[in-house]
Amino acid sequence: SERRETMSASSAALLTYRSLLRVARAMPEAKRQAVMAQARSELDFFRSLTDEAEIGKRLKVFEDKVAFLRMSTPKVTGGAQAGRMRVVYRKDGTRDDGRGTSRDKARHTNWDGSNLDPDSVTRHYHGLSRAGFRDNSHAKGFF
Repeated sequence: SERRETMSASSAALLTYRSLLRVARAMPEAKRQAVMAQARSELDFFRSLTDEAEIGKRLKVFEDKVAFLRMSTPKVTGGAQAGRMRVVYRKDGTRDDGRGTSRDKARHTNWDGSNLDPDSVTRHYHGLSRAGFRDNSHAKGFF
């Protein structure tokens, strides 16, 4: 809004109008038409105003409406860049869609509940120290 204060009133109103149209694209069709009609009438109203104080006040109200709609409108998921997909072409020319294959766990491991994996223990202690746990003196109390 700092940037809009330094602009002329008409360009600030137009910028707010465009941001409202971007928000309206994510709305359901019935509500979108009503919001766009209201935005057009607000923009026409700004064109008729001449008092700078009144324009600033009305622009603030208009920006507040846009902010409220931005908060209350659900985010659009998906779209053109919804995520990445890896496509792999095998040597025999077949196409793999990139979902990958899951590996089964090893049938035998040396590490169980009574015999812990030293790398897992080191990783555990490192995580504890990163989280701020230095020792267990807080649990022992004062003896």
